[in-house]
Amino acid sequence: MFQPELWQSHDEYRTLVTTVGRKLSRNYTKYAFDTYQKEHQKLLSLNLDTITDYLSSFYSAFGRPAKNQAQILRSMILFVLLFNKTSAKTSLTTWVRETLPNSVSLIVLTGCTCKEELPPLGSYYDFMNRFWLTSRNRYSRHFLLPAGKNTTKPEKVIGMDRKLQDNDTAITCKDIVKDILSGRPTSEHPETALQTIFTLLAVLPSVSFGLIDTKNLTLSGDGTSVVSHASPYGKHLATCVPSCPFRKSCHRHYSDPDAHWGWDSDNNTWFFGHTLYLLCYRNGSLKIELPLLIKFTDANRHDSKNFLYAIDDFGRHGAGLTPNNLCLDSAHDNLPTYELLEHWDINALIDINARAVSSEHAPKDITFDNTGHPLCKAGHKMCPWGNDPVKDAHKYRCPLKCGRIASCPHAQECSPGNYGRTVYIKNHADLRFHPRIPRDSEQYKKLYSERTACERMNNRILNDYCLQHLKIRGRDHFSFFTMLIGICIHLDARYKVTPLSAA
Repeated sequence: MFQPELWQSHDEYRTLVTTVGRKLSRNYTKYAFDTYQKEHQKLLSLNLDTITDYLSSFYSAFGRPAKNQAQILRSMILFVLLFNKTSAKTSLTTWVRETLPNSVSLIVLTGCTCKEELPPLGSYYDFMNRFWLTSRNRYSRHFLLPAGKNTTKPEKVIGMDRKLQDNDTAITCKDIVKDILSGRPTSEHPETALQTIFTLLAVLPSVSFGLIDTKNLTLSGDGTSVVSHASPYGKHLATCVPSCPFRKSCHRHYSDPDAHWGWDSDNNTWFFGHTLYLLCYRNGSLKIELPLLIKFTDANRHDSKNFLYAIDDFGRHGAGLTPNNLCLDSAHDNLPTYELLEHWDINALIDINARAVSSEHAPKDITFDNTGHPLCKAGHKMCPWGNDPVKDAHKYRCPLKCGRIASCPHAQECSPGNYGRTVYIKNHADLRFHPRIPRDSEQYKKLYSERTACERMNNRILNDYCLQHLKIRGRDHFSFFTMLIGICIHLDARYKVTPLSAA
């Protein structure tokens, strides 16, 4: 049962930390309270009161009152802020049972006054599991799945900078867009509560701090590989003896039943785990990057679908933020995505996929480069020759007849006339090759450079905040810890650019 009167308010926390912390700094220097000055300032800017009403809906109206919920959440955020900086390293168990009880400074920073007030480890996991909105039976130690669920590690090498091809034809990008436009949920969203908590604690405060420009919002989307430390082959229960004749085919327990085999194009290898898909924002003037949506998906799901599920979530749980521009890589280059963004009046900045360089609205022998510029049969860029208002089309001429190239093996075949071959590309006939902002414009290049924010954000989450090294299992725990990491990244940005001492 959740009782608001047992919740430690932000004012109570500030008073506790300020008064007790001052005593520790002056009279008990051995506790080194000032050592955690940065974390102290970051936690003072984190007002947990904004989620009090929302959290109450996840607790029963009867039963034993839940205590120290604010302290538990604050302790876990402090734990993430201090990854590898204390004796706990990245172990939550060590943090709760050894590191916290032996440091008065850390006890005070969590909102407690002595180690007797510290919540036990079980309360942390109860709090962590409470906000996963689907059944957690599959994570039980006694839940069994087929032996060949994950098959074996694929042997085919796809290649560097190449994406895993989408072999799931049951649900296409067109189907997902149709569901989004009709208002139907595109899939299950068990992490919805975590995204809401993240929005309330991180995104909205960053908007109020002026770190996010809501009037000219440019977002970038990308997925990254997250390796699971679980075995893809599962484990037999103790009751299944080695002499069992059905041992090879009988069901077994998987410590990470959500993980799949996927292709890591950066490291040119297969991995067993999940895909973390991010929507990020970059503030160029302040030189900070911030995650606005965090979503875990199947490792074998194509990024084109991951984006559609993510942008649907962002529309439902993004606190009313509407992007003006969206920057995506070539894996997202498909017509349904362009049509969805066009319907929402959002500028699409997407690289052309080199494997799909033709357009149904252009002559069959005309292809396009990665900027959307038409190429002639010989592979040369055709010369832009203005816009035809009658045909509502861009006009392009043969580069040979325009004097751009010296010779062409297809000169007589294409057009023997002195004017050369002329091609008209209809305006807005194909959003892939003719987006709102032309790919060869300076505006496009400037906006698209923001897409690297996702690359840096992936590095911060996986390496700086050690997500890749956490010994956790299951998409529920991956999502929870990544939500905490996202909050910490927002706290880092606030500490960098605002006077937190006055927060």
